[in-house]
Amino acid sequence: MLVNAAKIYSTLGNPNSLIPLGVKDASSCLGMTAGSYITGKEEEGVDRFIDEFGTEILWLGGIPAFKWLFDKTVFKAYGLDSKIDPRILKDKVIFEKIKEFAPNDDIKNNLIKAENNSKMFKNLAAAKFVVSTVLAAVSYVTLTRLKQKYTEDKIKKNLIKEYNEKKDKDAKKDSKVSQNPSFKGIGRVVEEFAFSPVKNMYLMDGFITTERLTDSRNPQEFIGYAIKEGSCLFFLYYAGKKIQEMFENNAKKKYNKSITLDSRVLEDDAFKKSFEDKSIEKSIIEFQKANTSSTSLYEFIHKNPENKIVKIAKQADLITELKGTNKIDTRVFIDLKEVEGVHDKVLELYRQYKEALQKGETSEAFFKGVRKLKRKSISNNIGASILALGIITPGIMLIKRLTDKSGKEFQTKKQIKEKLIKEGIIS
Repeated sequence: MLVNAAKIYSTLGNPNSLIPLGVKDASSCLGMTAGSYITGKEEEGVDRFIDEFGTEILWLGGIPAFKWLFDKTVFKAYGLDSKIDPRILKDKVIFEKIKEFAPNDDIKNNLIKAENNSKMFKNLAAAKFVVSTVLAAVSYVTLTRLKQKYTEDKIKKNLIKEYNEKKDKDAKKDSKVSQNPSFKGIGRVVEEFAFSPVKNMYLMDGFITTERLTDSRNPQEFIGYAIKEGSCLFFLYYAGKKIQEMFENNAKKKYNKSITLDSRVLEDDAFKKSFEDKSIEKSIIEFQKANTSSTSLYEFIHKNPENKIVKIAKQADLITELKGTNKIDTRVFIDLKEVEGVHDKVLELYRQYKEALQKGETSEAFFKGVRKLKRKSISNNIGASILALGIITPGIMLIKRLTDKSGKEFQTKKQIKEKLIKEGIIS
């Protein structure tokens, strides 16, 4: 249970994970869809449902899937290993170490091939990002067009049906011979959703927001999107980080406890034991001695897998091991600054731990407090965003619609109805 809880909190508190963004955005989608059902009933509700959840699928799903296709086609055609991060080719000195510590001969040979074709490899990596981003954007535009066509056709069909039923009912009241209404076939729009994962959320969100605003069907829809998108961008990319920092600063100032390390680390009893038996001190000193240059630190990481700072960095997914082995996958880029940051965070927490013991606090109480504060910061962060995106923002939009002088009616339906009357299809 402890490990599972740690994994959950680690994922929800990871600023590089798409899951927290998905959870927050899903609450917004539900709130917006519910509000649309209240004001515009089924027609607007279905339109909003397709728009919100279809977009979320593409938002969370566009770029990585197209990258995967690019890897399986273009990279494969050139015989290059798409799992190699092009950033590792930047530093030639460290790249020699990367080849030296390659976990197997196949990876080493692929690294050498990427090095010998570095210009082509970097160009392919850049092309992969551009192509996958464009395809994801095109997928979203396609979804929007299909959704609008589907909604328009459905509204037209319902309005014509309602008109003919009313006409038939009125005819019966007047004791006239009932006539079967003749319906013209309204073609069904088959919507094909592109389900693909997105990593560059900023870029994709910027495109989605711009497209939604410029392609709004009426002022009612434009204002709604402006409120919704502005709120989402704020809470997904800015407020969440600031709220987490606020809780981290509060834990440090009020309780003298640092909660900046990954939950999987803080919840690990082995990490706690290393504080209690002081073995963490040896690892800190070893790491500090090795951290004289990028090259020496990179080499240290490979040669000292038992060092606790190195283990913690692996635990926090800053260092990736080759699946099925205990060797580091050298194709994956290692941000040495982030690894150094792990050392700094551990050092700060260990200092606080020793101060707490001097004041009479037990080791058990100290770590219990740290874990509780960490969990609380993550749950409150997610909760605040869900409240803002799933309740407050949809509530504001609902109130605006209900108090709008032009009426709460679904404006798209109103425009289509006016058009059908003008064309003489209904009256």
